[in-house]
Amino acid sequence: MSEHMGFVPREKAGQAELRLRNDFDVCAKQSITVRDAKALGITLEGSFFYITGSEEGVKKCMEFLKEFETPAKKEQLEHAKKKIIEEQEKAASGFGGIFG
Repeated sequence: MSEHMGFVPREKAGQAELRLRNDFDVCAKQSITVRDAKALGITLEGSFFYITGSEEGVKKCMEFLKEFETPAKKEQLEHAKKKIIEEQEKAASGFGGIFG
C-alpha cells in the first residue's frame, strides 16, 4: 500500500478534489480523505489530502494534484495525517460497536 499527504489552498481545493473523484479508472478507486486545515487545528487556509491505495493509483493521484498543491511544513503534514488517521480509527471502532 502506498500513501500521499498534501496541502491544497482553499481556492483550489474543490477543483482538486473533483479532478481526483472524476478519474473513475484509477484515482476514484483509491482512499481519498480531504479535511479542512482549520478542522485539524492547523492555521492554514485550505485542505489536506490524504490518499492511500495502490502504488500506481497514488502515483496518478499525485500527478493530478501537483498543479494544485502548495508546499506545507513537514510538521503540519505529519499533524494532519495523525489527526486524519485518528478520525478514521474512531469511526471504524464506532461502526464496530454498532454491529459488534
